Amino acid sequence: MIEWLLELRALLLAPSHNLQVIFLGVTFLGCATGFLGCFLLFRKKSLISDTVGHATLPGITLAFLLGGSLGFDEKNYALIALGGMLFGWFSSLGVKWLQVNSKIKADASLAINLTFFYAIGIVVKSIIPHSGFADSSGLEYYMFGMVASMVTDEALLILWVSLGAIVVCSLFFKELNILCFDEDFARVQGLPRRRVDEGLMFLCLLVAIIGMSTVGLLLVMAMFIIPPATARLWTQSMRPTLIISALCGALGACFGVILSATITNMPAGAAIIVSMAVIFALSLLIGLRKGILVRKLSVLKLERRLAENQFLRAAFDNLEHQQQVRLLCGLPFSKQLADVDFNPQTVVDNRCWKVSKLRSVLSRLKKQGAILVRENKLVRLTRKGMDLAIETARTHRLTELYLLEHSEVASLYIHQFVEQIEEITTPEIARELNELFEARLKEELIPLEPHEKPLS
Repeated sequence: MIEWLLELRALLLAPSHNLQVIFLGVTFLGCATGFLGCFLLFRKKSLISDTVGHATLPGITLAFLLGGSLGFDEKNYALIALGGMLFGWFSSLGVKWLQVNSKIKADASLAINLTFFYAIGIVVKSIIPHSGFADSSGLEYYMFGMVASMVTDEALLILWVSLGAIVVCSLFFKELNILCFDEDFARVQGLPRRRVDEGLMFLCLLVAIIGMSTVGLLLVMAMFIIPPATARLWTQSMRPTLIISALCGALGACFGVILSATITNMPAGAAIIVSMAVIFALSLLIGLRKGILVRKLSVLKLERRLAENQFLRAAFDNLEHQQQVRLLCGLPFSKQLADVDFNPQTVVDNRCWKVSKLRSVLSRLKKQGAILVRENKLVRLTRKGMDLAIETARTHRLTELYLLEHSEVASLYIHQFVEQIEEITTPEIARELNELFEARLKEELIPLEPHEKPLS
């Protein structure tokens, strides 16, 4: 481990010229695939990228065989890229044709095209060693990738094509954004949806073809899927998603190259995808938008807030029944009369709380200065606690009153329904409820519970 860390330090501090070229190429390739992949994700076409990627195999193998049979260099990059582009494009048109002209569902049409074209590629690949025209030894570079063989010209090609694709998508961001989120609006506005879709697919295919010798045609399409999925765990806005996805693509590509350079016999293409998957896994845990830990913490925070509100409301109801007065109108509520000790367990008996939950709630309320805990384990609300309890009870009862008058919920289930609504009740909603019933509070009494018979 120490040797690996030393090797990693030396590699990062003094990278060789070849490694600098590789970093340049894979960084821009990761940025472009992450950027373009966002539009595929929002168009719900992530799987079509995988289908098109596998469909390039027959084009690559036929171009490989054709180059050898015509006397050209069978490993001619331009010819192989053209073959891959053509068959990838044929595959995307085939998917669309099946969806429009048959009753086959989208997932089935994708599977049919993927397996059909990939099977043709396997058949042609099996013919190459026996054809006598071409040596198949270099074909694996395009199928599984060979980052170490990247030269400066290839890195520059990836750079300019990637930048070009990002610039084109940025120029047509408005059209792509509308098409992603409101296709009906795009149709009404006369947006050329088909051309925009085809243009997006062409750019994705172009970037995939120039990156296939780096990552391999079997893995390059994963670079269009994983970074956007990662970005969605951090934000829900389109522009930040594009930026985060591009960064995740670049970081994953760089980490993969580093792993490949420092670990013996580690394939660079696979290492790049694994690195992106690790970034996705970490984001799945700690992502600010949809991370598992963040969501669990949010739920825990919400449960604690609800428990505190339920205890304060139950304590207020208990004190209110002792005084036989109603809430903040009619007969005045005396905070001096509320300065009494009470047993917290009796307040929440009907909720069947565990002792541990009650202790936790009392501990948090004590830290907030809302209650005082006596030596005899009795509890008294402080002035701050009383204000919080009054506000909580007031909001709860006004919500019940609103539902009784403005909804079709039966009065028998109002209380239970409000218990659920409290999960989403915000200070803004509470303020609106107070404004709605402001005149009523001055003119008439609010019952102890709006769905029950008032106290006499």
